[in-house]
Amino acid sequence: MEKDEIVIEEILSGAKKLFGKHGLKKTTMEEIATAAGKGKSTLYYYFPSKIEIFEAVVEDEMKNVVKRIREAVNVSLTAKEKLKAYLQAQITSIIGFHSFREVLFDDVVDSMRMLICIKSRYEQIQIDMITEILLGGSQSGEFKEMTLERMNKISFVMVTVFRGLHFPLSIELSEQRTHEYFDEMIDMLITGIGKDALKKKTESN
Repeated sequence: MEKDEIVIEEILSGAKKLFGKHGLKKTTMEEIATAAGKGKSTLYYYFPSKIEIFEAVVEDEMKNVVKRIREAVNVSLTAKEKLKAYLQAQITSIIGFHSFREVLFDDVVDSMRMLICIKSRYEQIQIDMITEILLGGSQSGEFKEMTLERMNKISFVMVTVFRGLHFPLSIELSEQRTHEYFDEMIDMLITGIGKDALKKKTESN
């Protein structure tokens, strides 16, 4: 890496720890400079404000979350397994990335308004990934045939429901058995779009 990239990485690494511990509002530029081992002048040279540092941290965390989810999905075999792997990797990753979780689930913080584009982009990535899994399942015969429009609608619903499941997690993360909720959600989905569902509907007619 070039010198500028190394310095930026050091700043973001120090800032990430502080944001995860104290949150955006309680973290100061002075604390970030100290944590990164840099002078304030160096900090301001690369980032004019604390918000820009926070945005860069969240952007970096988003890329890491997406990478982890993609890796988990790719090693799964069936479409149903891919959906479960997607959800499990999602929650595991987000729990580990405090700044990103703050942007995704805390609607009252100022960062939500300032970083709405990052949040929207991440949600669109989720929709696209789920649509891709549904398309693969439909093509393999695991799911019944669906239009791309319907797949997008189902993906949107899944992302919305998934986000709702996180609200109790943001309060008591360690006490929630998340996989049980995800399994129930996936099972309900498969009941509706699985090949068996199509067979039962045909038989009933």
